[in-house]
Amino acid sequence: MMIDFTSPPGHVELLADLLWAMGVVAIEERDAEAPLITLRTSMGEDPSEAIDSVTRAFPDVVAHIVGVPRSVADTWREHASATWVNASVALVPAWLEAPAQSQPIFIEPLDTFGLGNHPTTVLALRLALQLIPNNSRIIDVGCGSGVLAISLCHLKNCSAFVFDIADSARGAVEANCLLNNVSNVQWVDSWQELRTDAVLANILAPVLKAESVGIQGALGSGGMVILSGMRDEQVNAVLSHFTQCTETYRETQDGWTAVALQKT
Repeated sequence: MMIDFTSPPGHVELLADLLWAMGVVAIEERDAEAPLITLRTSMGEDPSEAIDSVTRAFPDVVAHIVGVPRSVADTWREHASATWVNASVALVPAWLEAPAQSQPIFIEPLDTFGLGNHPTTVLALRLALQLIPNNSRIIDVGCGSGVLAISLCHLKNCSAFVFDIADSARGAVEANCLLNNVSNVQWVDSWQELRTDAVLANILAPVLKAESVGIQGALGSGGMVILSGMRDEQVNAVLSHFTQCTETYRETQDGWTAVALQKT
């Protein structure tokens, strides 16, 4: 199942940014009736909520579901490559060999969001590996294929709860746990009542604002929050909702920012 988003040309770059931030694996620009431009992508087995998010953000964009043979839809896999998070950790598509002298995390996205190569994922994981202590208990909100949680469980012996609004993410998380020999990841159907040492949230800026109370409530004093999915210009507006926390670190890449916070 593929989705065609047909847009006026002035919105195409921002639309593509939004789709990348939502975790799509690939975007194809296709011809449309001039002056319109169509972007085609995959958004999982049940794309209705993701489509609604896009059309709310861009009312002039029209979405159309297209059935495409699996052999065609998966051609992007031929062009996938490993993504380095830092000098040693690499996120590796499950069908490829790990780079030499790397600590690989193998990822199979299936039909969910999250191969791990988008700047929002790289930045969030880089901060988390730097700042979240070994053996921490964490929540990954909007986990997609489980890249963040699985990496921390594999590399820092953390234990993780994972949640995503897309039910199809559960199968991807289970597959990636097996690929990386990780057993301390638990899928949950809700997370707001959990209490942990750290929360990872790589989701869109409006969702970070909406979930800010729950994210802060999941932590005790000194707990860590890693926020990602924000364009540079959205950071201040998002952080204004995290009044119980103090910023400790941030990183930017290609117009995206991830921020580490500590609950006071």
